[in-house]
Amino acid sequence: MIRSSILRTVTMIATVATALSAQAQPQHLTGGNEGKKPIGWKSRADGGSDAHGGKDTLSFVQMTPGFHVTTGPGVILWHPDSSATGSFAIDGGIFLFPTSGRDEEGYGIFVGGHQLDGPEPRYTYFLLRNDGKFLIKQRNGAHMTVLKEWTASPAIKLQKGTDAMQNNFRIVAGPQTVAFSVNGTEVASLPRAQVSPDGVYGLRFNHAVNAHVVKVAKGK
Repeated sequence: MIRSSILRTVTMIATVATALSAQAQPQHLTGGNEGKKPIGWKSRADGGSDAHGGKDTLSFVQMTPGFHVTTGPGVILWHPDSSATGSFAIDGGIFLFPTSGRDEEGYGIFVGGHQLDGPEPRYTYFLLRNDGKFLIKQRNGAHMTVLKEWTASPAIKLQKGTDAMQNNFRIVAGPQTVAFSVNGTEVASLPRAQVSPDGVYGLRFNHAVNAHVVKVAKGK
């Protein structure tokens, strides 16, 4: 059973690689992995490393054409050199693999990161989930603020059957507002002061997500 599952994952990753061979690679491809992460990248699990029985169950590795991620507890992933201020756009492309019935687990990108490996992390994240809904939420230390509750959007592509499905994320920070888009369709716009987008950007995954990241970078 385990061998069969691994073979299916490898086959789907090969399909993703073929489909994306002409596309740009994610930012901060490092040329390899160190321990359980790509070289230079950092991770922070919800609840710390003791979450979910004290086991570090994150798998986050560089794997052409990007990064493959499977999570235990929810987690953020970032490279310390990935930061953006002023007017900017952040683009993300993520393939979601079969969810094993966990369609309400979110995955996506974040902006505005500060003190991410300190006692009071701050960031604003933009997630999708496989029931066709998106969420915009902000963490400030232990305090969580919902900026946009889970909301349905026809722009979200759903993973079905055994095939992986890609969704493209875009966050555009302007002088007064921050716009959030899925697959080229704007789904929300919020005041810049509310989002606080300046800072480190990266990836956010909730519990038990199996995904392949093909893009997380500043856009144009």
